Amino acid sequence: MSIEKLIFEKGAPGRRVDTMSAMDVPTESLDSMVPAHMLRKEPAPLPEVSEIEVVRHYTHLSQRNFGVDTGFYPLGSCTMKYNPKLNEDMAVLPGFAHIHPLQPEATV
Repeated sequence: MSIEKLIFEKGAPGRRVDTMSAMDVPTESLDSMVPAHMLRKEPAPLPEVSEIEVVRHYTHLSQRNFGVDTGFYPLGSCTMKYNPKLNEDMAVLPGFAHIHPLQPEATV
């Protein structure tokens, strides 16, 4: 198994993710909202990576986790493996999604 690089090791100085659109509401300075003793003295040490590098990095990490829909899992019974997916499908059925287990039957 290959060792995954940390996201900090993948970056390069100057790379940024700048996808924020212009604000359409008035802005306030951070100094006016946060006490001075709680503000950082220097910027947080965040990884300098592009947006696509962030997406690829975390997608790759998520694929290293096992999922019953992406691989074979020989332990346990089928009901143990597939109940969570079945429960999620049933919970979103019309007429079932917005009721509470303790709700009076007359209001269902």
